[in-house]
Amino acid sequence: MSLTDDPLPGGWTQRTVRVGRHTFNLRVPANPDAVLECLEAAHPAARPHYVDPYWAKLWPAAEELARAVIERAPRAAARVLELGCGSGLVGIAALATGRQVTFSDYVPLAVELALENARVNGFALAQGMVLDWWQPQDAQYDWIVGADLLYDRQNLAPLLTLLEGMLAPGGEAWFGDAGRSPAAEFLQMASARGWSVALYDQAHRAVWTPALGHYQRIVLRRQEAG
Repeated sequence: MSLTDDPLPGGWTQRTVRVGRHTFNLRVPANPDAVLECLEAAHPAARPHYVDPYWAKLWPAAEELARAVIERAPRAAARVLELGCGSGLVGIAALATGRQVTFSDYVPLAVELALENARVNGFALAQGMVLDWWQPQDAQYDWIVGADLLYDRQNLAPLLTLLEGMLAPGGEAWFGDAGRSPAAEFLQMASARGWSVALYDQAHRAVWTPALGHYQRIVLRRQEAG
C-alpha cells in the first residue's frame, strides 16, 4: 500500500504542530483509532500497516521529544536515524537543526508518509528505510531517536541489540516515553548490557527513576571500555 493506493480507514487530514519557533505541517491519518481497529495477525500475506498499526497515531511523547531535539541536539551528531517514525515529526525536528535524517519504520507506508511530510516542510533530501528491529541493518548513525517505542516488552531486547550495531561509537540514543511501565525494565536491561543511562523530565531536569504516566526522555550512551 502507498499513500495513493487503497483508501486508509478514516482517510487523511492535515495537522499543524508547533515545536519551539518551528511550525511543521503534517499529513496524518484523520482517524488513527480506525486504523488501530484493523489490527491483523502477523502472517506472510498480512498488510504491514495493519499488522503494526501504531504508526498511524501521533503519540504524546513525539511532540516533547521533538522539542528536546530542537533545543538540545548533540553538536557532533550529523547522521540521525528515527526509529518507528510514523508521520516523522521527531525526524523532521532533527532536519530543522541541520542534521542528515533517515526515517525508519517496520511499516513501508509510514516511511513514505514521513518522507512526504519532510518534503512538504522543505526537507527534500531526507532518506527512508524499512527496518525490522529483529534484523538490524549494516549502517551506523551518530544519533538514534524514537518516541513512544517502549510499549511492548518483547521488543526491548531487540531494540538494544539494534542500538549495539547501528549506533556509531560516541553516539547517543534518545527515547521519548509517555511514562509506560516497560520503561523501567528497559533502563535496567540497558544498564546491564553496558550502556550509560540518563533520564530527564519534561523540563530537561535529570531524574533518577521513571515515573508512570509522566513524560520522560531516556538517553543512552555506550560506556568507554576500560
